[in-house]
Amino acid sequence: METEGTQEQRRRTRGPSRCIFFDKLRKNGKVQLKINDGETAPCCEHAAMFTTRVSWIVKQYCDMSYKRWSDVPPAIKEEFIDRVRSDFVLDWDRENHRLTVTKALRKRFNSFHHDLHKIYESYGSHAEALANGTSLVDPIVWVKLCEKWGSDAFKKISAQNRENRKKQAINHTSGRKSFVRLLEQKRNENGNLVDFYKETRWSKKKNAFVTDATENTYKEMQCRLDGLGPEQRSDEAAATVFREVLGHRPGYARGLGEMVIPESSRQRDKVQMQQYMSEAEKHKKDAEQYKKDAEQYKKDAEAYKSQLDEMRTEMRELREHQLQNDKVMQSFFRAFPSFTESVRQTQCNDSPGP
Repeated sequence: METEGTQEQRRRTRGPSRCIFFDKLRKNGKVQLKINDGETAPCCEHAAMFTTRVSWIVKQYCDMSYKRWSDVPPAIKEEFIDRVRSDFVLDWDRENHRLTVTKALRKRFNSFHHDLHKIYESYGSHAEALANGTSLVDPIVWVKLCEKWGSDAFKKISAQNRENRKKQAINHTSGRKSFVRLLEQKRNENGNLVDFYKETRWSKKKNAFVTDATENTYKEMQCRLDGLGPEQRSDEAAATVFREVLGHRPGYARGLGEMVIPESSRQRDKVQMQQYMSEAEKHKKDAEQYKKDAEQYKKDAEAYKSQLDEMRTEMRELREHQLQNDKVMQSFFRAFPSFTESVRQTQCNDSPGP
């Protein structure tokens, strides 16, 4: 039986969401959602409504005695998926739309489990939790959950998880707002991923980064960006720096959360191969142009060489002609010495006196 203090505390808490605003909007048809390519969560004004509605479906229809979402039978999962699809506009032919629904159901299932476990821990003892229970789930389900939470195996795993969370060096400050919504906001503000990293790790209360590790990571990103030329500092360059600094983890986009589909190794290899092929094609074109220029230079050099050879030939012929002319004149002067003397005398008379 619940104690008076427990009843007083229960009355002050907020009750389960009844999706009143959703019901008003739903009267006009399915609710529209915006889900960007490469993302698995809505980034529009109805994103919070989508999360609330999925949570309501899980709380109303799911048997919470299952230890994890993977234990829920496929037929029941399909039923929940159909309920979500009946409320929202989704393109089921697109993989990221399907992942949006399945991931949301899994996350809301885990979140509800967490909420129930917090209620269990709010009691003073295991026996008190079993005796008082909660109105959120069936009593039989509550007993099964208490048996799991009270076991030594679960307590050991829970303690280890708490220790692991304490070691987390990179925290964020976005609160309940999803990363995909913050990314959409940054796109509208012409921001890049490096700016996004700072905003989601900056504490307005402390006016500083949440941890030293996040500050060092941001400084490294900014340093790499500063090393690029002004014309190279594009959003694509910032995204490359963002991924290089944070590193790669298979199946997860580091720094962006699980609702952003990571680039697979095959996709990255394909992009790199396209870049290499583009560079190779560019070098090939440059080489062909250099070859054409070299051939033209060779032709020009051959033409200049030919012209130089012609000039040399003409100069040689001119010298030979001059030598022949000198020989003829010498022979003439030897044959007619009186003419030579007359010429000299004439030159002397024509010259001015002293």
